[in-house]
Amino acid sequence: MAAGLLVLNSPVSYDRLISMEISKLFEHPITRSSQISLADQIHDILCEEIHAGRWKIGEKLPSMMVIANQCGVSRMPVQQAIEQLGEEGYVRQENRSGIFLASQMPEGSEPLGTIGVVVLSDPQTDREADHLAFEQLLVHRIMGEASKRNYRIRVYYANAQEDWGNINCVGRVFDRDIRGIISLVPFEHAATSQLADDRIPLVFLGEPNPCCAPCVASDYEMALYQLTSKVIEQGHTCIAPIAYPTVTETLTQTYLRGYRKAMEAHGLPCDESCFEESKAIGPQDTVGLREVLLRHGEITAFLCLHTERLVQTINTLTLMGISVPDEVSVVGTNPPREPLPNGQVVGGVTYSWENEIDTCFQLLRDQRLSRKPTIATLLMDPVLIGGDTLAAK
Repeated sequence: MAAGLLVLNSPVSYDRLISMEISKLFEHPITRSSQISLADQIHDILCEEIHAGRWKIGEKLPSMMVIANQCGVSRMPVQQAIEQLGEEGYVRQENRSGIFLASQMPEGSEPLGTIGVVVLSDPQTDREADHLAFEQLLVHRIMGEASKRNYRIRVYYANAQEDWGNINCVGRVFDRDIRGIISLVPFEHAATSQLADDRIPLVFLGEPNPCCAPCVASDYEMALYQLTSKVIEQGHTCIAPIAYPTVTETLTQTYLRGYRKAMEAHGLPCDESCFEESKAIGPQDTVGLREVLLRHGEITAFLCLHTERLVQTINTLTLMGISVPDEVSVVGTNPPREPLPNGQVVGGVTYSWENEIDTCFQLLRDQRLSRKPTIATLLMDPVLIGGDTLAAK
């Protein structure tokens, strides 16, 4: 492992690659995950390639079938991606002729520059594959915010052996035309009083880490404190967190601190036995999760520490004949934005990624102007989400 890269271990180590299929389009990875749709991933990859100059204005792009075959998907998500590119003004479709590049920026706007984004590719474990899907979701959101500012995006897929200490050195990975770098990968980077002339402004986006500066992150401890307090306000006293194997140990412990503080503030005992037992339960292990839930029938509200675990827990309880939320409430971190198949909206706590990304752009601008990083770590407030899966006790 290259010096400088910070390895964030999950509570349970998986030495196998999960069943999530990972294919590639123009050497960019495509994951099968509920965190980001195939259509959004294909759209973003085509945008990146357009920004990088793969096609000239008026040049014909590969057909939908060629793109679908290359990344191993059906024609539908490719068509959705192309239609979105058309609405944005990037491409035009001509009947029986194909898809042609119309502009390198949305609606023909002039680019103000390019922002680099660093992503860790080639996942080898469950946690790394899950994190890659999350990184792709962040890239999608960064691309949307960059478009509003007339910035192009250039994504660099790094590997573990990178020369991390020089990732923002002009000419190593990114040229001087890059206005700033947002790293989704944590690596050792101490705050400096002055940015050297050969260095590109850099900011980290993700989990707070004292070794990564400057860093913009969600206040995960406050998130679980507020969520637990909200559940307590509904009259619940038997509340237990449920772990997820791909959540990093650092983030897991941060969440637990928030849970403990909320329970202690209300004079309630913490119950982490369910959390410990669920650490080793995989994302597809419904039987294992069912056994854990059966052993904890006294719990009236579960706090799930991952989107996938939220959905898995609700589905497992439903299969057990337990009504959510009439009998048991289930909430968690980053609840899915779309309703469940039964129409329920999942409640929980999420984060304003738009605000965090906007802050990253502001910090990069400040660094460009002053050549001085202005902060070490900036924690952003979480956002509570109402839903149909939490009921009064």
